[in-house]
Amino acid sequence: MKKFDSLVYLIGSMSKSEKKSFALSIAKNGAEQDYAVLYRLIARSDSVNETAVRNAYQKEARGQSFDISMHYLYDRILDVLVSLHRRKTVTEDLTRQLSKARILYERDMFYECFESLNRILKVAREHEAYEILFFAMRLKREYLLGLNFPNMTEQDLYHIHHEQKEIIRNIQKITEQGSLFDLLKYRLLHRGNVRSEKQKEELNDLMVRELYISASFGDSGNIFEIAKNHKLFQASYLMGVGESVSALNSFRELVRLFDENPQFRANPPVYHLSVLEGILYMLRSSRNYDEMDYFRQKLEDLSQGHSREFKENVACLAFQYEIFPYFDRGDYAACKELMYTHRDLYDNIDRLSSLRKSELLLYTALIHIGLGEYTHAKKRINSILFDRNIEYLPIMKTIRLVRLMVYYELESFDLLQYEIRSIRRGLALKKEQAFKTEHLMLRFLGNENLSLVSGKAHARLYKQIEALHNDKYEMQLLVLFDFTAWIESKLKRLPLGMVLSRYRTGD
Repeated sequence: MKKFDSLVYLIGSMSKSEKKSFALSIAKNGAEQDYAVLYRLIARSDSVNETAVRNAYQKEARGQSFDISMHYLYDRILDVLVSLHRRKTVTEDLTRQLSKARILYERDMFYECFESLNRILKVAREHEAYEILFFAMRLKREYLLGLNFPNMTEQDLYHIHHEQKEIIRNIQKITEQGSLFDLLKYRLLHRGNVRSEKQKEELNDLMVRELYISASFGDSGNIFEIAKNHKLFQASYLMGVGESVSALNSFRELVRLFDENPQFRANPPVYHLSVLEGILYMLRSSRNYDEMDYFRQKLEDLSQGHSREFKENVACLAFQYEIFPYFDRGDYAACKELMYTHRDLYDNIDRLSSLRKSELLLYTALIHIGLGEYTHAKKRINSILFDRNIEYLPIMKTIRLVRLMVYYELESFDLLQYEIRSIRRGLALKKEQAFKTEHLMLRFLGNENLSLVSGKAHARLYKQIEALHNDKYEMQLLVLFDFTAWIESKLKRLPLGMVLSRYRTGD
């Protein structure tokens, strides 16, 4: 991202209170500075164009460098934001306290220095801030060494060394657990959920290593970070291999763990968010919609007090799970009403992360398909494809299948056949990563004239569809959207919503 674009995005992300604080910091300098001119031009413009802003700046700040002011303004805004959010996390606050302790020692105020260090150590232990704890312990040991260990016994010194070693062991364990969880999430994100027993075995090596690490430090079981990492790994693994009931139980245990330890909530609480998202996904997989409202409310509560970007991404996730009970049973009219109610999400869609934005546009496109608004669906799908960040993520497979549906509905058969050939070439290169549902969709749409498909072929298709619904691996794709219902709606010439409604009621 260009520096100017980064500056515009940074200013746009500021809340009203943050902008007010920055304006006050500018006013303290008296006459309007060059960087303040640039800030005013960007903040008050509805549509920011670099050339236009540059020209306007040169008129108001004659002879001054636009680029120098731009870089200074960027740094100045960050300084103000840092000062405003300085006490938002325990780690940031303790880091400042360590700097104060160092200054006290340098001025020979030893009593005050060690008093400050002891307070830091106490708070760091309570919040399991091990990196800060280790650094504070090391600083205390160095200062004691510089003063020739005043009023200390050898046992006191041994205790400090022993505690340092325990801190290092805990940091190492937490780091190893975090590395395994990162690998698990990376594989699930970039390779998709497990589709076969062979792929499940490929994840088992991570599971065995994580279990070994967790079991190797029995005395550390009461440490929040270790317990959280273990439960989060187990829940994500079980979700990835399609063990819905076990995964849901693990996620519930995680929620209890977070609720019982609010002091350990991160800022922003990304792990807590991941847990709530996992629970909602599992509730949707099991069609347990009644419990969703409770966890959606917890999502909304979680976003309070955090950045605008975090709030908007959480709001998008909450909106999806508000719409799914209607979406999954084919009530597309109700979905459209909710889309209108939450139209502000679409107005601010560029503030969403690539994944959230893609999910929102994908489900919006499917709602348009359900309503017969195929041109609108095509527009939504094309908007997703502008973002190259999602090209290699598993959701791209679903997006491409939905694009095939749009081509078929719009009778763009040349584009349809071209895209089918493209997808088949991709699947041929990595056949083990394809869902059976993908192959079924490609065979079905690859038929030049679906109306001539024989009754026997229909019977075979229905048999395959039934087998897919009994396959726990295939249900990981079908829970996102039931492509088999769309196939059946084409064969029976029925509205998609009607077929989905029958699926849910068991007719």
